[in-house]
Amino acid sequence: MEVNLLLALGIVGAGLGLALLAIGVWALIFATTTYGPAAVPRWSNAWFVSSPILGFFGIACLLRAWWLSRLRVEAHAEGLRVGRDPRARWIPWPAIREVRTIGASGSYAALDLRLEDGRRVRLARTLADLDALVDRVKRGAFPGLLEASRQQFNLGETLAFGPLRLSPDGVQAGRKAIQWKDVQAVEVRDGRMVISARLPETARLRVAAGRVPNVDVCVQLVRHLGQVP
Repeated sequence: MEVNLLLALGIVGAGLGLALLAIGVWALIFATTTYGPAAVPRWSNAWFVSSPILGFFGIACLLRAWWLSRLRVEAHAEGLRVGRDPRARWIPWPAIREVRTIGASGSYAALDLRLEDGRRVRLARTLADLDALVDRVKRGAFPGLLEASRQQFNLGETLAFGPLRLSPDGVQAGRKAIQWKDVQAVEVRDGRMVISARLPETARLRVAAGRVPNVDVCVQLVRHLGQVP
């Protein structure tokens, strides 16, 4: 989807850039022959200024589409290999600190990774099987992330998962909070992470799943700490 959009934008941008250049040349010739050289800037400058802007935009889109179409990702037992030799980047599972998905399971639009050095990697729908890759990344990275989060929590630290805060007292989102003894259920549904309380039954915390890094880890922690089956 992203490659197709970039291709369309690139073709339109480059085409408009060439069209504006042609109009600018015509305006230059027309102004010179009809009104004299003094009228040339007024007739042609706007076209000559706009043409390279649209042209460069189109070329940038086409280059980006070409790069994405060549992107290759391999999942191994110890991590990911992103790119093609000799510039392929090796990303071991422990180096992944955050995993975010855009879209729902079965129709992911993109996978965003934040690495331990702060760099970010986005893998888009241009890959042959992004859904399978998302599942593989979760299986590879989440066990280590879950264990690290448990250790931090056991030391008394409050864990931050985007807008959610998991503290020794309970889970909080903004001004709303539910104590651990009151947690009844937690699930990801329709693109939202929903945490329900026993009493009152209407008490719920709702957060867009895309705003919660490592959402599956967060769900498992809330289930464990709230003793949810």
